[in-house]
Amino acid sequence: MGCAATTVKISSIILNLIMAIFAICAIIWISFNPDYIQEQLAIIVYIACSLIVFFAFLGCFAAVRESMCLMATCAVFLLILAIVQIVFTSNDISEGGMRNGYSIVNEAWESNSMDEMQIEHECCGKTSANDYVVLSKPIPISCYVDQDYTKVSNLFTEGCSSKLQTYYENEWWHCSIVSWILIAFELIAFLLAVFLVINFRNTQRRMRF
Repeated sequence: MGCAATTVKISSIILNLIMAIFAICAIIWISFNPDYIQEQLAIIVYIACSLIVFFAFLGCFAAVRESMCLMATCAVFLLILAIVQIVFTSNDISEGGMRNGYSIVNEAWESNSMDEMQIEHECCGKTSANDYVVLSKPIPISCYVDQDYTKVSNLFTEGCSSKLQTYYENEWWHCSIVSWILIAFELIAFLLAVFLVINFRNTQRRMRF
């Protein structure tokens, strides 16, 4: 194996390891933050990332063993996965795959379970603290910094609807960025795999003669 082929082989192994780490981190992040994206999309992400991890390690094994068959399998899979991921990511960005902050706040408002949300996101009411005043309800202590209602300046002025929606939008863009990074890795890994398949095949042919 020539110097160029050896360099590509090492690069392929390193890239596959990085891709596997990214996929594992994505799985862990979604596991600890299940409310950021819709349940059906989360299942798809779990499956896709699990397959990425499996074929990334398979790619490393194929490169080390210089197996043309395994490397070709990885190349085909990476190309298919990249195409499917591009379609899903583009579609989810245009149609919105994230949770709807407005509907979540409305549900919490109707069920009188705003306290936890108001403390976590430092907001008050649906649109502002005035939502409670209009309904002649006392402003809950969860609307204050550290639940200290002795100072008016401690009152959260921003409503939960807009704040939660912005929060979900920001997190969703982070997910999209990670997805595009994985797509880039998959396409590069595919090109490296194709190069190695050709190199392994040529090596096998030379060994026959």
